[in-house]
Amino acid sequence: MPRVDVSQIRKEGWISKESAMLRQYRKRWMVLTPERLYSFKRERVYTDPTEEIDLRQCGTVKSADDITNRAFSFTVQVPDRNYYLIAANDDDRNQWVAAIGRATTESRRVRSYSEEVEYQEQQARLAAAHKQDQTIDRSEDDVVPKGNGARFV
Repeated sequence: MPRVDVSQIRKEGWISKESAMLRQYRKRWMVLTPERLYSFKRERVYTDPTEEIDLRQCGTVKSADDITNRAFSFTVQVPDRNYYLIAANDDDRNQWVAAIGRATTESRRVRSYSEEVEYQEQQARLAAAHKQDQTIDRSEDDVVPKGNGARFV
């Protein structure tokens, strides 16, 4: 049973969402996290979502009044479906579109060249340190005591 990490919530509120089968709009509690958009039947109950949209797959989020013929509507487009949602007013729609757009770009963010170089250097240092630790461990096992054979640890 998927559960939303409350500390990751970026935005939440009531939105009407078009159902996949009947194409009717139903009021849903929408919850936006950095990588997903969830819909729930009840407010602030973060288990058993009715929908879970992977924002890493999101191609477009934009106003959809002209497509739906409904005021304050917007669409979230992923490869397998276009989700149509309706906000309470224009300001609310604009806030949702902006927040989902930010989450979409953040979830697909790529490291810059300098970040990638720094990351690769860090990985190389960690690998070298790990290799050195293994060499030290092995060399201690190979130590042959001198003298009378007594070895103190």
